[in-house]
Amino acid sequence: MWATSNKDNYFVNRDYNKNVLSIMPCMEMTVNFCFSGDAMRAKKTCLLYAEKLDCKELIQLRLAEKCDQRRMYLTTVDSARFHELKQDQSLNVTFMGFIDNLVKMLKDCQAGSLELWLSARDAATSSPHNTSESQEFHLQFVEIRAFKNLVHLYLPCRSAPLNTVLFYMNAMLDAAHRQVAAMEQNTQQLQLELNSRESHVEQLGAENNKLREAISENSRQLGDKYSADLQAVQDKLMKINEQRSNEMDRNRRTIAGLQAQLDKASQDKGELKSQLEQAEKRSQSLSEELSCSKSRICSLKEQNERLQSDVAAEKQQERKLEYKITDLKQQMTELQDQIQKCNKEKANVAAELEAEKKILHTKRQALEMASDEISKANQIIVKRNQEVVALKKTIAWRTEVALQQEKAIQENEKLLCLREDELRHTRKTIQQLQEEIPKQLESMRQFAEGLEKKYTAQIHTLQDRLAGTSNKENYGIRANSARRK
Repeated sequence: MWATSNKDNYFVNRDYNKNVLSIMPCMEMTVNFCFSGDAMRAKKTCLLYAEKLDCKELIQLRLAEKCDQRRMYLTTVDSARFHELKQDQSLNVTFMGFIDNLVKMLKDCQAGSLELWLSARDAATSSPHNTSESQEFHLQFVEIRAFKNLVHLYLPCRSAPLNTVLFYMNAMLDAAHRQVAAMEQNTQQLQLELNSRESHVEQLGAENNKLREAISENSRQLGDKYSADLQAVQDKLMKINEQRSNEMDRNRRTIAGLQAQLDKASQDKGELKSQLEQAEKRSQSLSEELSCSKSRICSLKEQNERLQSDVAAEKQQERKLEYKITDLKQQMTELQDQIQKCNKEKANVAAELEAEKKILHTKRQALEMASDEISKANQIIVKRNQEVVALKKTIAWRTEVALQQEKAIQENEKLLCLREDELRHTRKTIQQLQEEIPKQLESMRQFAEGLEKKYTAQIHTLQDRLAGTSNKENYGIRANSARRK
């Protein structure tokens, strides 16, 4: 039907890989797989990629199962194959319009108004030029209806070869490695920031210790200094007591100077205390940042544990789905048994129809034989009339020898009487046959109409049974899909 080409290699060729554009983002949707009739029908979640080649009129749909992405199916459409599709399916669009309509139908499939069916192609309809080992399929866009499903479009599809699967799996692995490398780089950067903050905290602690030691040393030096000054003042006061009257003003001035020095020392002490408090606040803020970074590391660990638990839950869900698939297979075998019973009943009805058809055929043959006899009698009448005309002509021609041939004429008249009697008898038989043939035809028509009504009623009952079984099957499939959701 459609010969496989090397157009798929453009999408896995690194020379053309830069020109590959995505028509729409990757979508996750449910696809009906129909292999070898209803016995291999199943619904699977798949990932759909729609891409086109910028430099050529070439598009590709890539379908991969979500659980096992080694099972990959490719649909490639170029301009030549598009013209074949246009002739086979009566498409009235251009290639760009075909791409737009394809994107719209894919969005409808994602929304649920249409369904994607992947069915196997027969060996008779597959291309004789395809010598590869890949299987061929039909990718159908189906609208589910009550009486009969409507196929909007079907595209040729085939299972992807090993090199294509390996190419896309390597691309996925490269993307995963890039993500892992980015995450490792991010963690290393966070670790470096954490180490720098820890070193900064340690540096601030060392500076804080130095500031405390300096404050204690300054306070000790100031105490020693002011104790010595007080001792000198006391000595001076003893001397001043002796010279009190003369040096009172001088002593007052010295006391005022000493008081100013004390005030200045107290102010220096307050400033040192404020600087110490600021340093303590800064150390507290750094400790809070350290605790925030530790909590962030803890949240990252919890997120990792949560992801591991999600993976375990997905594995349990996959086991449940396998159990549901086995149940669906059992239901499908029961439906196949019912369909076989219906086929047997249909074969019996067909045998009865064939027998009735044979009876009708024999009656038709009898009627044809009667009509042949009537035609033969008509031919005999025509011949007799011709003989009578010939005899009359001979009588007219031979009037001169009439006396000699009276005996012959009498014999001929006798023969004519006999012929006329035979003609009357044949006319009566013809009239009887003409009266009986419409009656027999009417009875045969009534009998055929009765048979038609009888067997149409049986066919309708069989169709109702088959529709009931198909509705039960669709209801079971929908119930299972609802349970999965």
